[in-house]
Amino acid sequence: MIKVDVTLNDDGQVTDVIMDGHAEAGDYGHDLVCAGASAVLFGSVNAIMGLTTEKPDIDYADDGGYFHIRSVDTNNEQAQLILQAMLVSLQTIEEDYKENIRLNYK
Repeated sequence: MIKVDVTLNDDGQVTDVIMDGHAEAGDYGHDLVCAGASAVLFGSVNAIMGLTTEKPDIDYADDGGYFHIRSVDTNNEQAQLILQAMLVSLQTIEEDYKENIRLNYK
């Protein structure tokens, strides 16, 4: 299962996101849940880096299954909007694939 741990501050802004694990919804290279979640995450991070002044701290596993984004300025409204949009997309995937992906808010 993919676990997405999302840390929010008191104002509901995203401060930290860790995506860890594998969906195991299909064979390697054919797992649509993994592909969808990865596309949402990577697309969002690329949008933050390409459309805002943010350069978040990123850590990931070369073989997949782990991605950590942190150090996004909570005062950067554009970056926060992209992160909130990412969460909406991941929640949509979670609604249909609860056995493969779980979002946890802290």
